[in-house]
Amino acid sequence: MILLHRISSFGVALVALLSFTALLMGSSHPLLVVFVCGILTSLLMARLLGFQVRTFQFWHLLGTPLLFLLSSFGLFFLLESISVKMLLSGLVTILLLFFVEHVFNFIHLPTKYQPFTLEYLSQLFHVLSVFFLATLGFGLRLFLHTPLWLLSLAFFLVLMFIMYGTLWAGKVDALKARPYAFATALLITELFAVISFLPTGFYTNAAFLALGVYVLLGLSRADALHKLSQEVLRRYVAVFALNLHGLDFFCLLHMRH
Repeated sequence: MILLHRISSFGVALVALLSFTALLMGSSHPLLVVFVCGILTSLLMARLLGFQVRTFQFWHLLGTPLLFLLSSFGLFFLLESISVKMLLSGLVTILLLFFVEHVFNFIHLPTKYQPFTLEYLSQLFHVLSVFFLATLGFGLRLFLHTPLWLLSLAFFLVLMFIMYGTLWAGKVDALKARPYAFATALLITELFAVISFLPTGFYTNAAFLALGVYVLLGLSRADALHKLSQEVLRRYVAVFALNLHGLDFFCLLHMRH
């Protein structure tokens, strides 16, 4: 039985790789590829997790890699360079394999699981998912003039899952996590709406939003666990300032070209 679960963990990465390959070759309709990929990934992850659908652990460990994979297709469709698409495909597949392997250890081989690994990986996946989704959202707004209220509503719902899932993984009590998740998701959604009016590129806007999510995730978790100190605050502010400086440099470089 455990061998079948081991195959399931590698199957998720294989499905992702085959889906990206199909999109690169253009042999099937893109939406059909994404749909089939989502269904197969969901089934493989659900089987790996034992179909414990009544627990939030099930939905968190299923939804986190699924959201990461599906949102990466949004960035994939906006990229023009084949080499960059291939790089994105390989990176997403490797990260998925790494995440699902730790899920396998966490569920079926707990003696091999390293504590807090899934907590940190989930936070990384959530930040990257926000970047992918924000890139797609800004791209849809720019190219297809998708209504901002519709994008904001979808973004808010995804952020609620991300924020609550991150706090849950950080062992924050459910009653305390909900208001934190709602307030943070609302704040980031408002930031998404405001940034959409800026004259900067959608990659830059998405990177700025993902940076804001990283900082707010860390500060919300620290505050909910009563671990927010001046040292923690200074560390996140420093990370935000350094990365913001890098984004400013990137914007100036992009404008010159």
